[in-house]
Amino acid sequence: MWEVKLSCMKKIESSENQIFKSLKKLTTKKGRRELSLCIIEGEKVIFENLEHIEQIFVREDFQITPNIRDLDPIALTKKLFDEISSLETPTGILATAQIPKPTELTYPFLVLDNIQDTGNMGTLLRTACAFGFNSIIIIDCVDIWSQKVLRSAMGNQFRLNIIDSSHDELKSLIKDSELYIADLGGSSPPTELDFANFGLVLGSEGQGVSPEIKKLPNTVVTIPMQNKVESLNVGVAGGILMCALIK
Repeated sequence: MWEVKLSCMKKIESSENQIFKSLKKLTTKKGRRELSLCIIEGEKVIFENLEHIEQIFVREDFQITPNIRDLDPIALTKKLFDEISSLETPTGILATAQIPKPTELTYPFLVLDNIQDTGNMGTLLRTACAFGFNSIIIIDCVDIWSQKVLRSAMGNQFRLNIIDSSHDELKSLIKDSELYIADLGGSSPPTELDFANFGLVLGSEGQGVSPEIKKLPNTVVTIPMQNKVESLNVGVAGGILMCALIK
């Protein structure tokens, strides 16, 4: 691989540097909301989302290729870089990216209610993107712009319309949409939907969908199973239902 030396690049060596301090803020949910920026890690995800990138950072021992060098990265000492990275084995490259602003609700949409596991959240976002559930309404969930969720979702957040909401705001947001709630004791997912403006609601791993959402007009759907099991992982269940509802 063709290498370019770091000697002519800007390098940050102190944790008191203002750029580093701003970067450090983005490791917190409060900082991400304040600056409307997040941190993404890994060369593949960065290059797939270049239109959102603000600044690229590399670890001082990272092997720079010309395509990265042309993006004017800033080098960090190993200690500072590892302080920012969320990976057990850092890749050596990360970037700050603009968090896209939400747009008007599109159909079909996905409502995620109090999902807290980063792996499940990442799985749901990737699956939603694959099946065309392009608008995602987030209520009391893990921060989807955290480094762990971004890594789990492979950066697919940037391809989705993410809408932060609340139980009180949901009714006015979805208006007259048909709601399908994933829960036990419902009917099988419909095979042919006559109602185009619909959304699927998935609840938390332990508690399910909140009572506030269940008060809205809805249809409860349950995945038919050959053998009785306690429950399916919400990431798996969400994938099955999304696939079923768009057929």
